[in-house]
Amino acid sequence: MKKLLIFPVSFLSIFIVSGLWLMLTGLLPVTIEINPVNDTVTAQIHKMSVLPPFNTVDLTVPNLKQAVLGVSRGAKGGATYRVELESFDGRRTPVTKYYSSGYSSKAKLQDAINNAIQNRTNFSYVSRDFVMVICGLFFVLIPSIIMFVFIGQKKQKETNISLEQTKPVTEEEKYKNINDSIIK
Repeated sequence: MKKLLIFPVSFLSIFIVSGLWLMLTGLLPVTIEINPVNDTVTAQIHKMSVLPPFNTVDLTVPNLKQAVLGVSRGAKGGATYRVELESFDGRRTPVTKYYSSGYSSKAKLQDAINNAIQNRTNFSYVSRDFVMVICGLFFVLIPSIIMFVFIGQKKQKETNISLEQTKPVTEEEKYKNINDSIIK
């Protein structure tokens, strides 16, 4: 019976570990700092690494021109978004590597960055991606529930089999077994 449990548990464990990874990466902060210096505006993006030694990754965007909204369209026409920092030479540096839903929050961040650039003011923004946390939570909860239900069903079957093997023998069955052994 234990061999039957190894495959589903190990298979579902992959999803649980993936969910924990998503939750962790969603909780790590991404900080954007806009600093005007003389005639240029510089942006710095600080991201904490998920892997040891948990260093902060710093990206610097010199000569910042504006913040733009990057859009990715799916095959069915749905759109996901991310904020990108564009320099005067045309290069775009994304604040996050991935696109996600939620146009209004990203448009607000884009507007805030563009206002800081136009007004030549310092700007700092810390972001955590709670969509990834929620997705990770589903990756953890659903396989966990499936595992507990599956293991519970297997344990119930094992209990039923062992109960069938240990049920008491009646007096009539004893005599029948003795007579059968004498006749043989």
